Amino acid sequence: MLEPWMKIETEEGDSEGFIELVNKLMAINIFQWRIDEIMNIRIKNWFDHKWLNYSGKAVVSYDFGGMSEFDERDNSALEDQWKEKITFPPFHPNRVLSEQFFRKRQTDNKTFERIIHKKQRSFENQQNRVIDRTNNGLYVWYSSNSELNQQGSLMMYRVDSEQVHSWYASFINRTNWELSKTKGIPKSELQLQLEG
Repeated sequence: MLEPWMKIETEEGDSEGFIELVNKLMAINIFQWRIDEIMNIRIKNWFDHKWLNYSGKAVVSYDFGGMSEFDERDNSALEDQWKEKITFPPFHPNRVLSEQFFRKRQTDNKTFERIIHKKQRSFENQQNRVIDRTNNGLYVWYSSNSELNQQGSLMMYRVDSEQVHSWYASFINRTNWELSKTKGIPKSELQLQLEG
């Protein structure tokens, strides 16, 4: 279904079976939703479902009650954030092995080509909104070392104008690669796509 130049290549440490699943699901999304712009992001090792729509950590103030203004304790803490306007997951650049983009149809959108995962402050990560990059794009994060780990992670964010549709799936290889868990999409729906 995908043109050869659009396919994710199997690299050292990857299971060919897992990469085939990633390519199949990517192709289904590209053609079903008539996607113009695609970005593939290869992440070092397996990643968890908590990354889905995760925006990062923010410093928040807490009222601990009974504290005076002279109390030396800090009344703030770090808190995980999932913003209403979905941002790119703040993977540390050391975990990002590659970011590759291509276009199914030509656009004049230069913003789409910019690197997503770069060193920046948490505040900047939380302002890195997905809809600011494309009106009709697909972002695909997939894990490396699936041959060694015998498990794989896949996460997709599909942008449709002002809306972001996102989901996560994990796969495990027992005797064959099979869908293990999903978040943001029913497991049965994703299973149907894989069997189709």
